[in-house]
Amino acid sequence: MNLKALREKRNALLTKAEDILKVPEVEKRSANQDELDEVKQLTDQISKLDADINVLEERRNSGEKIEKVEDTDMDKNEKELRGLEQYLRREDGEELRDLNTTNDGGAVIPENVEGTIVLKMSETSPVFSRARKFGSVAGTLKIAKENSKTVAGFVGEGADVLEGKIGFDEVKLNQKRVGAAISLSNQMINDVAVNIVDYSINLLARRAGKAVEKSILIGDTAEEFRGIVHDNEIANVEVADAVTIDVLMDVYNSIHPEFLDSSSFIVSRDLFNQIAKLKDGNGHFYLQNGVINGKLTYTLFGAEVIVTDSLTKETPLLFGNITEAYAVMIKKGFALQHIVGDTTQALRGSQLLVLDGYMDGAIYNPQALAKLTVAGAPIDPTPEG
Repeated sequence: MNLKALREKRNALLTKAEDILKVPEVEKRSANQDELDEVKQLTDQISKLDADINVLEERRNSGEKIEKVEDTDMDKNEKELRGLEQYLRREDGEELRDLNTTNDGGAVIPENVEGTIVLKMSETSPVFSRARKFGSVAGTLKIAKENSKTVAGFVGEGADVLEGKIGFDEVKLNQKRVGAAISLSNQMINDVAVNIVDYSINLLARRAGKAVEKSILIGDTAEEFRGIVHDNEIANVEVADAVTIDVLMDVYNSIHPEFLDSSSFIVSRDLFNQIAKLKDGNGHFYLQNGVINGKLTYTLFGAEVIVTDSLTKETPLLFGNITEAYAVMIKKGFALQHIVGDTTQALRGSQLLVLDGYMDGAIYNPQALAKLTVAGAPIDPTPEG
């Protein structure tokens, strides 16, 4: 990067930090910790850039000819992001020429941007975040799944110890296309105040994350993951009447205690609103506030409660340790297609961005999960005992 590029980068970071601090000022509040941490990271980067700029200025003032500064890893990431920004804005530039594109005009998302999308998918979907991730392989990924029913036992003197063979089933993960698309108006793209890359990454990741979460929970077609609710091997608590706190405790007790650590309740929004009204005989709510992994969240029986819009009325609740139960294989190479030449986009004055990748998911340890199936009766919010 030359001296001009370093100064531009420094000024952009300074503007970003100032914009962050303006938000609490406008809202008439103190800056929260996340805002302070982000500003601290930006000021650290600015300080480093100031030092680099000072060195270059001293070298130039001494008469040395300065061509460019060697790219660091951060510079490389920034360069890739600028290239993607130029690609979306259809601008020319050195970074754009270095960006990998396909024969049909698509762009290969830089590795750091691809990783950011997967990370933001995890932030959007706690269910996807907890699933155990496996790297991609050529063809089908096979995961061992123990199916042995043999147990140990006591035997009399001189009798043979029970002999059993450990058997394994296979969970096969193929590739299922996961995609999301957004249409951006040319007016938005041309607005220099809008960071198109951040906007696109956040929106595409959020949509892809929700789609993956839904497939993990209720997927039931050949094009989707194998959804948890359709697995016949996980524990199932059925209720035909009102769902009481005892029923919820039955679900909690349905999985082996070995998997209770890091287990979570995953509930539909309607059921969550009803569980929130449950009280004990002293009028205390069963749903409590607690800190899980450093974050304030709702808890039930000490386990985190995750609310989702993906579960159905027939199966409104799952409980268990997703990490120990569900596997997701992620194929590398998310592809971003940039479509501007068709009639629809031309008439709209917009550009279509299509993100797609290939994943698959399935349960590999059903002992770590349980589900609740309801016959349709509303939950009973009255105190028990």
